[in-house]
Order: sequence, then C-alpha cells, then structure tokens
Amino acid sequence: MNGSGNPTTERILDWLIVGGGISGLALAHFLRSQDGAGMWELWEASDRLGGTIGTDRSGGYSVDWGPNGFLDREPLTLQLVREIGLGDKLEPADKSSEKRFIFKNGRLHPVPFAPQRILTTGLLRPLEKLRIFGEPFIPARRDDGDESVFDFAARRIGRGAAETFVDPMVSGVFGGLARELSLPTCFPVMRELEQRYGGLVKGMIGRQHERRKAQKAGGEPARKSGGPAGPGGWLTSFQGGLDVLVQRLQECLGSAVKPGRKVERLARGSQCWEVRDTAGREIRARSVVLACPTFAAAAMLRDFDRDLSEALNAIPYAPIVVVATGHKREDVARPLDGFGFLIPRNQGLRTLGSIWTSSIFKARAPEGHVQFRSMLGGAGDARVMELSDDQLWDTLRRELAPLLGIRRDPAFMRIYRWQLGIPQFTLGHRERRKRIEQLSARHPGLHLVGNAYYGVGLNDCVKMAHRVAREIRSQ
Repeated sequence: MNGSGNPTTERILDWLIVGGGISGLALAHFLRSQDGAGMWELWEASDRLGGTIGTDRSGGYSVDWGPNGFLDREPLTLQLVREIGLGDKLEPADKSSEKRFIFKNGRLHPVPFAPQRILTTGLLRPLEKLRIFGEPFIPARRDDGDESVFDFAARRIGRGAAETFVDPMVSGVFGGLARELSLPTCFPVMRELEQRYGGLVKGMIGRQHERRKAQKAGGEPARKSGGPAGPGGWLTSFQGGLDVLVQRLQECLGSAVKPGRKVERLARGSQCWEVRDTAGREIRARSVVLACPTFAAAAMLRDFDRDLSEALNAIPYAPIVVVATGHKREDVARPLDGFGFLIPRNQGLRTLGSIWTSSIFKARAPEGHVQFRSMLGGAGDARVMELSDDQLWDTLRRELAPLLGIRRDPAFMRIYRWQLGIPQFTLGHRERRKRIEQLSARHPGLHLVGNAYYGVGLNDCVKMAHRVAREIRSQ
C-alpha cells in the first residue's frame, strides 16, 4: 500500500495467468517459448503448484495425489516434455499391467478386449454377448443432439454391456454417472464414429483402413495400437511420480511464477485489466488468463460480470477420495497381474475401483511391498467426504480384502480428499460451454483455460493451453 492507503500499482504486463495447475503452467511455457513473449507473471493462490497433480515420497513409496499419468498419444504433450528436457525421464506403464479387471458378482473378471474373449467372459449373459455382436446392424443416429453416455452405449451394445463396461469406465475417468454425462463432450470420438461411419465397429474398421492408406502414402507415422491405457495410447508418467513435470516447469519458468498470490479483485480499465491480490498489490495486464477451476474463476468475476460468473458456476464437480495403501507383498494373496479393477455401481459397493500402482510403475513401492490406489465417492456419493480415515480404510478392507486376499492393515497409507475434484460434463455441457465462450468474448483480453471445458485429462489441458497461447499471440 502507498501512503494514501491506495493499492500499490506495478508495471503493465503483457499477460497474467491466474492458476498454477498444469493448464496454467503449460500455457506459460507455450507463451514464453514464442518470440517476443513480453512481460508476464503467473499467480497461484496456494503455496504449491500443480493443482491435483502432486506426489508424496516416504519410506520408499511414491504416491500420486490425483492423476497418475497421461496417454502418450498426444503430440503436444510429448513436445512439451521434450522442450523442458524431461524426455529421458518418461516412464511408460509396465507391459505386465496390460490386463484389466471388472468386479461383478463377487469376483474379478478380466476385461475381454478381443472379440473371442467376449464369447467366454463371465461378465455377460449369453443374450448380452449376442447383443454386442449385433452392434454393426444397429441404425446410426445421424443428428448431433445431446445424449447420455449410458443411453448411447445401451443403444449401440445393449443395456447389460453398458452397465458392466461403460458405467465403471465413466466412474474411473470422470468419477461421474454414465446416465448423466454427455456423450458428445465426454467421448466425442464415439459420436464421430457413429455419425461418419454408421457405428463403432464400422468406425474402427474404417479408421484403420484410412490409417493404413496414410502410412503407405507416407503422410502419417505408424501408431501404437494401445496398451494399459486403452486404444491409441499407453499410460505414461515420469520416474518417481507425475509431479516431476510440475517441478521442471516451475524451474523453467523461474521467478515469474508467484505461488501464494491470490486474486481478490478483477476489473477492466480503459486499456488494461486491473488485478489486485489479497495483499493489496495491484497489477495491470493487457491479457488475463483464468487457468483455475471454474468455481474459482466465478468468484473472481462475480462483481465484474455476474452473468459470466453464474455460467461458470453452472459446471458441477464431483468429490473424489483417493486412498493409497502400501502392504507387505506377503500380506496380499492375489497375484497382482494387471492394472487394477473397476466396479460397476450396480454391484452395491462404495469403492469405484483400485489401481495396482506398483504393478504399473515398478518403483512406486519399496522392495517386498506393493501399493494400491483406490477411489471412492464420485457423483452421487458426496457424503464420502464425511468419512474419517479409519472409516475409509474400514470400507476398503470390507470391500477389497476378499478380492485381493489382504490379510493385515496396511503398512503405509495416504488419503487425499478432493471436495471439488473432477468437472462433470453433464447433459447440456456444450450449451453451457458455448454460453461461457460467448460471455467471455465480450471482454477483450480475457481468456479461460482448464479441464472443465473440453476434457479432464492432462493431454486435454495441454491442448487447450496451446490453443489459447496461439490466440493470445495472434491478438
């Protein structure tokens, strides 16, 4: 503050990023790497960067707080990794973790990725299996109207398969309810396959044919068919944990990154944006990017543009609890021969799924020990946040111990509670997103980026950050 009691005004920045999660950090990198990046700062309200990306290291365990990796299919993410010098630190998921399981009727069943395995799986009844093979004969929906993920899956492969395969997949990715989430915004490729080719099987065959033609013509490199992450990508992290990416970005971006600096006021001046933090320091910037969760952006904009604030607040979030446990290998009877398992909600358990982290990335537990990361909560189970640490472990012990043969309490445990954990692309998300874009366009120099608009994954955040960086530079 100056002697008159007014906020201290600093120099004019070319751009200010508000939010130090992966979206804000990636955006800062892409802007800074362009010629003539100008003066800039990145403000993060908390004392650490990374948002839900974080890694604890203790007693030989390496535990990710939230996301545990990304799919290696996105060129922009790999470009970012190379540009900050982390290419040699990449750690792909172990090949032995390729197998996945689904819990049903009291036991774990391998996911039948191959058509012949669908015929023998115990996850479906005979008629449900036949219904899947009838998918190529189901008429396509050609309009672009909204539809829930569950309704789409039930229409294409049958209700039984939708409940068994799609419902837990949606819980695993979004922590959401398949009957409430929007297909065109959660899984736009599935809608594209139906509209362009007439169905999922026809679409996959058609795209394989087009890819082979492009490879023969020399226009497209060969791609991996898939792996533990599913078709088109392989789950990848960094040696030691995902926060290695955040730490390196912070190192590269230097002193322009300001942790512990929270926005109190955002206003538009005659030529620049005026942003004041809670300590009374004020900055002026030609462009401002809100790279924070929509509820945080809504709070900043409440007094400036109430309509935009309300539109941002209309995007819901699901609560998620991540419980990481470490066990002596001798205390777990089951062979940990895969990635982990998911649980359909109709099975009556509170756990959404459990990842066998030390099978995926070998150095995440000390010698002779294993690590699990189990998820609870999600949309429809907000009360999970009220459970104590002991209650959470009691729930997991009751639900998982019979499946994995866990004989004793864990030797190690970390619990991460995310009250507003994962944005939910519920029905109508396209319309909400369009309204946000229209309202924000009324304010030149204001940009939005994050995982609540076009995708919740790390790759989605990097792609949007790159696009917004280009928009800022073009202006």
